[in-house]
Amino acid sequence: MEIKVYNSLTRQKELFEPIQKNKIGLYTCGPTVYDYPHIGNLLAYTIWDVMKRFLLSQGYKVTHVMNVTDVGHLTSDADDGEDKLEKAGRSSGKSAWEIAEYFSRVFMNNMHNLNILPPTKMIRATDSIKDQIEFVKILEEKGYLYKTSDGMYFDTSKIEDYGKLANLANVDQQEGARVEKNLEKKNPTDFAVWKFSPEDRARDMEWESPWGIGFPGWHLECSVMSRNELGDTFDIHTGGIDHLTVHHPNEMAQSEAVTGKQQANYWMHNEHVKFEGGKMSKSAGTFVRLEDLKEKGYSPMSFRYLVLQNHYRKSLNFSWESLDAAQSRLTNIIKEIAWYDKPKGKCKDLCEEFNQAMADDINTAKALAVLQKVIESDNPSSAKMRCILKMDEVLGLDLENLKNKALELSGEIDIILKKRKEVREKKDWSESDRLRDKLVALGVDVQDTPKGQRAIQVKF
Repeated sequence: MEIKVYNSLTRQKELFEPIQKNKIGLYTCGPTVYDYPHIGNLLAYTIWDVMKRFLLSQGYKVTHVMNVTDVGHLTSDADDGEDKLEKAGRSSGKSAWEIAEYFSRVFMNNMHNLNILPPTKMIRATDSIKDQIEFVKILEEKGYLYKTSDGMYFDTSKIEDYGKLANLANVDQQEGARVEKNLEKKNPTDFAVWKFSPEDRARDMEWESPWGIGFPGWHLECSVMSRNELGDTFDIHTGGIDHLTVHHPNEMAQSEAVTGKQQANYWMHNEHVKFEGGKMSKSAGTFVRLEDLKEKGYSPMSFRYLVLQNHYRKSLNFSWESLDAAQSRLTNIIKEIAWYDKPKGKCKDLCEEFNQAMADDINTAKALAVLQKVIESDNPSSAKMRCILKMDEVLGLDLENLKNKALELSGEIDIILKKRKEVREKKDWSESDRLRDKLVALGVDVQDTPKGQRAIQVKF
């Protein structure tokens, strides 16, 4: 099957052609583990999980690498300000190492809750310091670096097409807008590959290097990890749209300076989540975590469904109403499939239509529409169930598990159902209706069929 993806590098949709037949190298920019991820962060990992699942469903072997940034990401996202983990540690009374460990666990738990497949390799920046120093040595030997009072900087003027990923040649590069002003920089876009520790205090995280005690620049880890694990050139590099103008151009520049080759053939970026049309931020009180959704009674799978209703290259406008609607829709799907027969047979045309939707630049919204068409089709329920489960291997909504949980009724509910069966046999319709209302209040959906009553309780 031909798969087309939008390549940020060429700014157009392209036919995907892997470097090696049936094998794909995939790199995903991972979290900076200084705080809870918000749902905008988690949207990215959900989208790339669905893409990976689809590639796996098409017979590709996917080697997926993700970094964990636990050092070097400064508060400016460029080269000024304080390290985010050092700052979080100081404000909480913990070390940067403790902060990294705690929020790494939070992130992994969020991944599990959202049914996101783990990467083939997930590597912390602090576990690759030696390799990062060796990488910087190569950059220095090739003449790409210069020294300032606060670190070793990459001279972007030595890369002829620097910023090609974001078309930065046609963007006003005023210092203080895209990057913080630094009078020692030769060019506004130059960036640090190694930062020096402050002279007046020791950092929690710092290492000896040929240039002095310090720590790696934020962009360095991705270049090093991707090269070590996937080679000089690999297939797909993913990340959020916020990486398009700073992190990814810098990563690309230093990688290609070392290898003389294109770092990745396809660069894919997801758009942001907006909170009711505005920016998601702590200061505005619109910083929403997965834990917040769960505390309000929403399933992580409902958030996943909401994400899939939207195309990844369009902003997702989050609201509690939209999440309500997504959870309601997911609940209805579970109710629809609860009584389907065991999967067998085929509804081939619809499965093919589903794959075509996913092959069109990961169009999850269209794929969900095909899932609904399967439910509404006149295929035997066993064939529909087989097709639905096949589709869910890609969508990752955990439908089979949710269905099985919904059919597991508590002892209290079984007692009420048994009593209702007895009163219906006696044609006591008034008492039957009263017991039905009691079951509905408990969240139980009751159906009266020619074969008797059946009940389901969708639990998230």
